[in-house]
Amino acid sequence: MKTMHIVAAIALVLILAVSGYILQGGSKRELKIFHAGSLNLMLAEAEEKYEAEHSGVDIMREASGSIMAVRKISDLGKKADLVMVADVSVIQAYLVPKYADWSIVFASNEVVLAYTDKSKYASEINGDNWYEVLMREGVKFGFSNPNLDPCGYRSLAALYMASKYYGRTDVWTQLVKLYIRNVGVEENATGTYILFPASIDYVSGEKLVLRDKSVELVQLLESGVLDYAFEYRNVAEEHGLKYVELPKDFSLSRPPSFNVYVVLYHGDQKRERTIKIDMIRYGLTIPLNAENPDAAKNFVKWLLHDEGSQIIEKHGFILVKPTFIGNVPGDLRG
Repeated sequence: MKTMHIVAAIALVLILAVSGYILQGGSKRELKIFHAGSLNLMLAEAEEKYEAEHSGVDIMREASGSIMAVRKISDLGKKADLVMVADVSVIQAYLVPKYADWSIVFASNEVVLAYTDKSKYASEINGDNWYEVLMREGVKFGFSNPNLDPCGYRSLAALYMASKYYGRTDVWTQLVKLYIRNVGVEENATGTYILFPASIDYVSGEKLVLRDKSVELVQLLESGVLDYAFEYRNVAEEHGLKYVELPKDFSLSRPPSFNVYVVLYHGDQKRERTIKIDMIRYGLTIPLNAENPDAAKNFVKWLLHDEGSQIIEKHGFILVKPTFIGNVPGDLRG
């Protein structure tokens, strides 16, 4: 009997060891991605298809405004295997050189004014009168928080550039300055600097609404709480929203005709970042502290080629020839 017990015990140990080996070998590698909210639906489809083709990978995504995405790493000490943002310059501003040493530009977009059939004056608005419609009494509009989301500071800059483009100072004073206390404009030989306050508590009244990321405004549009919202074109198309195309001089699908910067503040009104408003350039990087950098590389290779690039384009993004910034790994340059 004693011998049988010993044999049974040995057998149990072997079974547990083999089972543990199988479970360990069969477990999926987690690929953690911090990304811009405007990439959410595109990455959802990419995730589904990639995981179907790569059964050993489990993609975990966290959507937020792009500045919040990089600050999770630089300020909060979190780790991600891949970061994908709506403005490659925030990688340079917040992550390089301590948390990342390269980035790849992979797509573009443009700012539009989105609305629905419920929006006031929906049947009248067009590319010539959109700013006048926004000024009308009772019309509510919004954009995302410039301190957290590139679509926000791009929308803010677009309104300023529109005032210059149309020769209408009231576009800026009636749609921005009237509702955002402490917003300022400085001009010098290098360009125009828009100074945005550290807190959206400076926003007053009911006409202008700000949210942490631009996709949060979609629900407000669909419910009729908002009449209009500045969004990326791909977001408007993905959600079936109507939209007004803005002039190419400031829609940011190409370099703008105006030399504008947005200065973001932090905490006690201390200048934190100065961002040049330029053509929209989505960027990605693999942080230096990534736990699964190889899995991230493989996903990036798949996403930027063939089936992956088709998904990007399908979701309304403008494909561009990849631009390599910094010490991009050689196997990603291909």
